[in-house]
Formats: sequence, structure tokens, C-alpha cells
Amino acid sequence: MYSVDVLGSIGEVGAREWDALADGVPFVRHRWLGLAERVLAEHRPRYLLVRKDGGLVAAAVCALEHRLHNPVLESRFGRLTRRWPFLQVQAPMTATSGLLGGEGPQRRVLLRAIRSLVRSERLLFCVVDHLPYAAGQPGYCRLGWLPETLLDLTWPSFEAYLDHLPRKRRAELRRTQRRAEREGIDVRPLAGGAGADLDRMVAAVDRRHGPHVFYRPGLFPEAAGALGADLTVLAAHRNGTPAGCVALLRDGDELVARWIGRDYAATEGTAVYHALLTACVRAAVGSGARTLRLGGAAYETKKQFGVRLEPRSRLFAARSGFVTRLVGGLGHHLDPPQLPPTPAAT
Repeated sequence: MYSVDVLGSIGEVGAREWDALADGVPFVRHRWLGLAERVLAEHRPRYLLVRKDGGLVAAAVCALEHRLHNPVLESRFGRLTRRWPFLQVQAPMTATSGLLGGEGPQRRVLLRAIRSLVRSERLLFCVVDHLPYAAGQPGYCRLGWLPETLLDLTWPSFEAYLDHLPRKRRAELRRTQRRAEREGIDVRPLAGGAGADLDRMVAAVDRRHGPHVFYRPGLFPEAAGALGADLTVLAAHRNGTPAGCVALLRDGDELVARWIGRDYAATEGTAVYHALLTACVRAAVGSGARTLRLGGAAYETKKQFGVRLEPRSRLFAARSGFVTRLVGGLGHHLDPPQLPPTPAAT
């Protein structure tokens, strides 16, 4: 017999029990979710726990949200979500899947529980994001989503990585590196002293590009205390002045680039973004990890680094079955633009 618990904080479930379920699923272990609760502003988490005979067999990492990540959905439903929240299911620190547990009956129970939570809290709808599969589920409609860009780390050194790239891309990277040097841009790991400058630059990027994910002051020191060696902060300086940053978060063999920040007044029109990505790849290749996740945005820049695309989708369900079917009927009109496949490096 299955039972379902709804919790408002990851602290309400034991770390050992949660991590046993999350084993092998990156960025959803207890410490990551606890960190999210401490650093994300306006974060309103919900954790759905499915138990069978008292044992934890499936779970969903959720949060109440007011902002949509799809510009088409935002244009259609944004006014409603400003007043009434919806439920988003994803890992909050890394925008990866928030579903835990096996397939089959346990997954069906979990997805029904998500819809029940939407009804009980009178939310507008729910979205289950960043799914690596495209299968539909009863009561939900499937929507497309931007693919993830990944780099498989198989090289012993950064120079070996560069040699692996096609000649044209290798030349583009080196040309942009030379441009960054001419502009006085230098990116290196930050050994300490992270503080208000980095917070300010991350907030500037969030304000400009959305989806308006805001952090409380002290993001980087808090993350350093929680993650230790699994956090690498890369800081860009322009002529010796802090001008940008990015964090590499590690869980097992996976790295994800997050928390990019820029001082736009000092870097507008420069190669600082490209320099930060290059530094990410350089650090990732030397880290011993197997995969670097770079997100779904700015594909035209990231494809120069030889990334591959991982298809993703999302499930949508409204309180009203009619609305769910209506959104499902819109189908491709709500899908983000699909990216072309990236040719293999030669």
C-alpha cells in the first residue's frame, strides 16, 4: 500500500533516507536541496514522498512558482501566474529533473500525487521539467523543451581537447581567446574572498535575461560551506577589476555551470562570456569528471565548444482536465525552437 507525504522543507526528512533514494541522480541529494532553501530568495519548496510499507520508494522535488520559463507560455499565462502560483518539478540548483524513484507503478503514483497537490493547494497547473524521455502520462500533456548542451569529458588535457575539435572551431576558439587577451580579460579560479561583487554580477545577469531567479546575499560563501571541493568559482577580471564569474558545481562524475555573472558596464561588447565558457571547459577537462552540463541557452556560442545535445521534454497538467487538453492541443505552438544537431568533431 502506498502513502504520500507532502513536506515544506528537506529538513523534515532524514538525509540518509533521502540520499539512498537519490543515489545516482545528480544534484538532488539532501545537501543540494538544503543549500537551495538557504540561498534562493522567495523559494517555496514542496517535497512529495511516496512510501510503500513505510519505505521511501519515490519522491518529487517541487516548488511554488510565479514565473514561467517558456516565452510563449509566459505571454499566454503570465498574468495569471503573477496572482496564482503553479507547481514546478525540477532540481532547484541546477535545473535538472526533480523526479526520484523507479518507473512503473511507483512513478504513476508519484505523478498522480503531483496532480493531487495542484488541486489541494488550488494551484493553476504543474510542469514537470527536464525529463530525459518523451513519453506521455495519464492526466498530463507533453511539451517540448530546449535540449541540454553537454560536453563529454574524454581528454587528458585542454590541449588534447582543442586538438580533438574540427579545425574551424579550434581556430574560432583561439581567435576569441586572443581577443579576450587584447581586451585585458583574465579568468582564473577564485581562491577566496567571494562576496558582494559576485552577488551583484549574478543578479545583473538574472535581471537582464530572466527567468528572474534571485539569490539571497552571500550565495558563494554559503555554497562554499555546503559544497567544499565540489564548488569551483571562476572569476573574470578586466584589467585587474572583477568583471564576471561562473560557478562549476560537481556531483559525482557530473559538472554543471551555473551562476554566471557579469558587470555589464565593464564588459558590454567584449569576449568575457566566451572567456568564462572557455575557462569552464578548461577546468572541467582537468577535473576528472565525465560530463559538463552547460544549459540550453546561448547555443550558437556553445556549439563552438563541440557540445552535444540531449533532448528534453516537460509534462503539463492543469487543475482542469479541459485546460490540460487545450494546452496539449496547442502542442508545437508552445514548444521552444528546436536546435539543429551538432556534427561530431573530426
